[in-house]
Amino acid sequence: MGATDRTDVFGAKTQIGGLRRIRVERAFFSGRTGGRTISHGEKPMPYPRKRVWIVGGIILAACVVLAGAGVAYTSGTEFCLSCHEMRVYQDELKLSSHAKDAQGKDISCSQCHIPSGNLARMLGAKAWLGLKDLWVHNLDGGEDLDRAGMQPVARRFTDDANCRSCHQDLSKNAKNDGPVSKEGQLAHDNYLGKNGRARSGCVGCHQNLAHLPVFDERIPHNQKFAQKLKESRS
Repeated sequence: MGATDRTDVFGAKTQIGGLRRIRVERAFFSGRTGGRTISHGEKPMPYPRKRVWIVGGIILAACVVLAGAGVAYTSGTEFCLSCHEMRVYQDELKLSSHAKDAQGKDISCSQCHIPSGNLARMLGAKAWLGLKDLWVHNLDGGEDLDRAGMQPVARRFTDDANCRSCHQDLSKNAKNDGPVSKEGQLAHDNYLGKNGRARSGCVGCHQNLAHLPVFDERIPHNQKFAQKLKESRS
């Protein structure tokens, strides 16, 4: 078949060199329009795939925003205190040396108990602790908690990075107004790997500084805290 003059779908006159080229053009425009035949002068439909990407992107962005808002809300102290069994911990924290930070702001639960050094670890800890607390609160009642038995497990979820966010210089005491004791310096050097390897993290030595159950009130270095707690309960 020889070349012939032909008007295309956009109204332009073109020369088509044979039946094969006509078929190719029809296949091309059929793909552009999802298989629908285009009448003379009609513009082709946009790619449906583009719409899918746009809608998918909007849905993904909405999910990210909602997830971020959920993480922020469930990390707040008010959310933690919504369970009645947590209120005793808040009462103890207010009497401890960890009630406020160096700027005088109240220290929240998540500042100590949610790992902050790694996003994946933080989300994993929130998921695990959330499910555990949900189980205890709804199925076990949460009325009579074995706080002594809980402490070793709770310490595993106190990340050193959280402690170091406030206590950056381990050569100084907690108030940053003087050096630590010689015993403390040796322990910190060991923790930093200067004279050996640490066998535990911060809470391995610094225990019961924010929450002090009755059975630990006789610890010598917590006497002031223990006295405040005893007076508040009398």
